[in-house]
Amino acid sequence: MKDRTDLGFSTFRRSQGQFALISSAIAYFASYLTVCRLVSSTLVHFSARVSHREVWLSAGLMVTWATLITEWKSAPFATTKHKSRIPSSLGKGILFLGILAVLYASRAVPNKVLIFFLIGSLFYLPISFLLHYMGFHLGHAGRLIQHDSHILIVGSKDRAKDAVAAIRGAGEKYEIVGCLDPDPSRIGTRVSDLEVLGTTADLPKYLFGHTVDLIMFALPLHLVPNAAEAINRAMEVGIPVSLVMECGLYRVGHCFTDHTLSYKAFAELPTAILSNVPGDSAYLVLKRVLDIVISGILLILLSPLFLLTAALIKITSPDGPVFYPWRVLGRNRKPFVGYKFRTMVPNAEQLKIQLLQHNEMQGPVFKMQSDPRVMPLGRFLRKYSIDELPQLYSVLKGDMSLVGPRPPAKQEADQFEFWQRRKLSVKPGITCFWQVNGRNEIASFDEWARLDIEYIKQASMSCDLRILLRTIPAVVRGKGAH
Repeated sequence: MKDRTDLGFSTFRRSQGQFALISSAIAYFASYLTVCRLVSSTLVHFSARVSHREVWLSAGLMVTWATLITEWKSAPFATTKHKSRIPSSLGKGILFLGILAVLYASRAVPNKVLIFFLIGSLFYLPISFLLHYMGFHLGHAGRLIQHDSHILIVGSKDRAKDAVAAIRGAGEKYEIVGCLDPDPSRIGTRVSDLEVLGTTADLPKYLFGHTVDLIMFALPLHLVPNAAEAINRAMEVGIPVSLVMECGLYRVGHCFTDHTLSYKAFAELPTAILSNVPGDSAYLVLKRVLDIVISGILLILLSPLFLLTAALIKITSPDGPVFYPWRVLGRNRKPFVGYKFRTMVPNAEQLKIQLLQHNEMQGPVFKMQSDPRVMPLGRFLRKYSIDELPQLYSVLKGDMSLVGPRPPAKQEADQFEFWQRRKLSVKPGITCFWQVNGRNEIASFDEWARLDIEYIKQASMSCDLRILLRTIPAVVRGKGAH
């Protein structure tokens, strides 16, 4: 069992003050130099003696910047009430900058330069805020437990009530879905306002059919029958398990040899988190950066192809829409709607019922090599994977990644075997091992699932880059579905 201390996101939060001060200094000097150059190149002489008033003015401006940015730090993920701070902060900042301009104006820094600096600050402040937002967003992307996670509590007594209170008081958008308890007599009772949904014996069944991102054990583990087996079932489908430290991790710790153990304060509770999904903060942040950069660039560069494809679809099949709304499940069964270019006739879903007997894939996924529902243009789009390009928007949004297991429809996921549920333990992607290993030749869903789980086990930036590089020739050679 790998043992590490994972405090990446909390460290990031503590560094926000330092970030605000550094960004304020950069913004001040960038604005100062830009404005001075625009007004007159003779106004700034680096060899000239700097007056005390300029020093105080600079210090005051930077403190103002730092205060404004720090006050805005919760805005990206806060409620509407907190977002109302933004115009208020901006108004206070402009007022304070104006007062400084009047009090500390000197011949070395004319009033008109300070006025231009005020205007320039309105440009640099949003840039600083954008950088801060990106840092916050990417720091969030590097978290094993996301801010909107669905949490299942095991336990229903005092420790569980304390855990519920701590999670709800953490300032994040966590959703507690309910509780399980070893005692059947507790079913239907309530922990705060949460229902006890079943016993711990029901854990595998509940995990299979519901969205759960984290299981928190908030009771002594010796009270849970077969606790190690229950935790292993969660590990089998890739769902992290959090154990409140006082609940006796040592009783089951020796049973887990292939998982990462992180000691951290989650919702201000001393916990140990067991996980077997990619949890390296640096990798997850870099993966998100790669997703944003590549999907953004490709959406711009391929926009002419998007327009041409859309026009051809409307010309060849005017009765249907250009895009097919792809209703699928993301990480841990979170539903989302992605889009593909429509390649089938408008009533394809109704015709599918008549074709089920011709399914060539063993398992819950429907696949038919010569599917009569596919339009002639659609066959070309599928051959070169052009129909998949709108998924780049889902990557940019964050619903998908460039590399990851393909997202299933709900009716497909409901037919998975239990071990196949692990496909949903990471963010889905456009391409993965199945794509570069000849997806047209894969006739068994078991093999497809094993390839996806193999990716999850060895996911890394080098692995992602290898898959992306191998995907390019596969697409160019027309190895897509026919």
